[in-house]
Amino acid sequence: MANRADRRASAKIARQAVKRARTPTESAILKAAAAFAAGDDGARTLGASLSRPDFDAAWRRLADDLHDILEDAYVDFRTEAYAEAGLGGLTLASAPGGAGEAWGTRLFLCPLAGAPAAVAAFAGDPAETGRLAASLHESGVVAERGTCLVLPRLLPFSGFAPDEVGPGRVRALHDALAEILAATLSGAAAPSGESVPAVLSALCDERSDAPGAIAFGALVGIELVPPPRASRDEATEEELEAEAMARAAALDSWSDSYADGLADLALGAPLDWPASASALAWEMIRLPLTAALLPRGAPEGRPDILHWTTTEDGRLVASAVWGEVAVGPFSAPADLVWLDADEFFGRAEACAERLLDHEDEAEVLAPLLGAA
Repeated sequence: MANRADRRASAKIARQAVKRARTPTESAILKAAAAFAAGDDGARTLGASLSRPDFDAAWRRLADDLHDILEDAYVDFRTEAYAEAGLGGLTLASAPGGAGEAWGTRLFLCPLAGAPAAVAAFAGDPAETGRLAASLHESGVVAERGTCLVLPRLLPFSGFAPDEVGPGRVRALHDALAEILAATLSGAAAPSGESVPAVLSALCDERSDAPGAIAFGALVGIELVPPPRASRDEATEEELEAEAMARAAALDSWSDSYADGLADLALGAPLDWPASASALAWEMIRLPLTAALLPRGAPEGRPDILHWTTTEDGRLVASAVWGEVAVGPFSAPADLVWLDADEFFGRAEACAERLLDHEDEAEVLAPLLGAA
C-alpha cells in the first residue's frame, strides 16, 4: 500500500470482509490478504488452506473483496499465492543424506517450446525426462543431497490460465507429485517418473492449444529440498546472496551442458508456477521476434526497441525495431504475463535495449506501417 492511510483503509475493508466470510477457507484467504496489505508475507499464511477442496471456489468468490483490500497489490498477492501453492514438505523414513528429517518439496516447471512434433516427442519420452532430471542434479540446480523427478507429459500453456486453474489446483498437483516422490524414495515405485497423476492428466486433457508452427508448454517436476534450504527464515543476507550466486552458476552450467544442446527445442530452467507461465508468455514473443530479426542481421536477433501494449481482448501485443527494420506484430495471453510480471518484463528488458509501453494498439503497430 502507498501509505499509512491506505493501509488503515485496507485493514478496515479486510476486517469487514472477514466478518462476512462464510467458510473457514474464505476466512483464511481474507486474513492472508489483510496481512499482505499490511506489508507482511501474507501468502505464506495460506498454508494448509490451499489443500482444502473448496479453496479455488472460495478464491473465485472472493475476487472482488481481494481487489478491494489489495487494490494494485492484488496481482502481487496472486503471484505469491500460486508460488506458495507449489511448496510443501515431507518427513521421510528414508531420504538422501539422512532419515527422519523434515525435507522441503518444491513443484517446478520447465518451459518448453519448439516444433510441435519435436516437443511432443521429447515431452512424452520417459527416457528424455529422466535425462532432464539427472542433468538438473548433476549440474547442481538440484542440491547434491536433494533429488527430483520430471513427468513425461506436456502441460499446454493454456493449462496456466488463472481463470480456470486456481492456486488450490496447483497445490493438488504438488501434493500428487510429492506422493510419487515419496513412493519412489521408499522403493515402492520405480524412480523413472513415468507415473502421471490424475490431476496432471486432467489439466492436460481438458486444455488444448490451437495448432501453430511453434508448440508451447511446460514439463512438470518436483524437487526434494534438503532441510537447510527448505526454510530460509533464519538465513543471513550473506547466506542468501551466496546461495543465489551458486544457483546462477549452476543454471549456467546446466544450460551449457544440457539445455543448449537440445536440437530444435527451447527448454527453460525450472521455475515456480507463476514464473513459468510468464516465461512461456515471453517465449511466445521472443521466438518469432528472434526468427524475424536474425535474417535481417540483428545480433542474436535482439531489437533496439520493443513496443508493447495490452488489448481489450486479453492479449499483450508487441512490435520490435532494429535500426530501420520493424517486425511484428507478436502476441501472448496477457493473463499469463501478469501471473508474474517481473519474470516477463525482466526477460524483455534483457532482450531489448528499450521497452516502450503504449496506451493504444495502433501505436504498437505504427512502426510496422512506417509511421514511427
